[in-house]
Amino acid sequence: MELRKITSDFPDMERIDRIAKEAFPPEEYISPQEMVGMSENSSLELWGLYDNDNLVGFMVTTKWNKIAYLFFLAIEASCRSKGYGAKALGLFAEQFPEMTHVVDMEMPDNNASNAIQRLSRKKFYLRNGYRETGHCLRYLGIDFEVLCKEDNFNIKDFKKLMRQLPVRNFHPRFFTKSEWNQGMSNWFWFLI
Repeated sequence: MELRKITSDFPDMERIDRIAKEAFPPEEYISPQEMVGMSENSSLELWGLYDNDNLVGFMVTTKWNKIAYLFFLAIEASCRSKGYGAKALGLFAEQFPEMTHVVDMEMPDNNASNAIQRLSRKKFYLRNGYRETGHCLRYLGIDFEVLCKEDNFNIKDFKKLMRQLPVRNFHPRFFTKSEWNQGMSNWFWFLI
């Protein structure tokens, strides 16, 4: 599998858009064209994932200091469960050697409309060496759990990375998993 940089003249932009719309709920969807625009003056990078000349998915990455963050990973529905997601995580690690590799994913919630998908995503990341950090964030009205591949996760550095994301109206609130487990009425929100 190989990475191909996504720019405004990317030949498979319509397919990337279809994959994004299928993979993410409407409240998380950002058009690939908008992501390309956001990447022009930031460290955000968009990558097409190809098996030979076949587009199988895409990922969006960024870095700050010693943290590499996988902002989006989406594999085309017909290509899932064929090892492409694990290969993409391997390429992510190769792209940012000697960095702390961080992802976030929707927190498992039995009451969510996509409860099975959320649990599957978490199992996927855990199976591929990511671990719970005990930290979470909320943005776009959704709770996300932060996972890290290495043992050296630093929440202060992660907050700094999140501040530099060029996403419009992006103001995540941070909390710990234990605060989340106490219930919404007892959450202590920490703004960046």
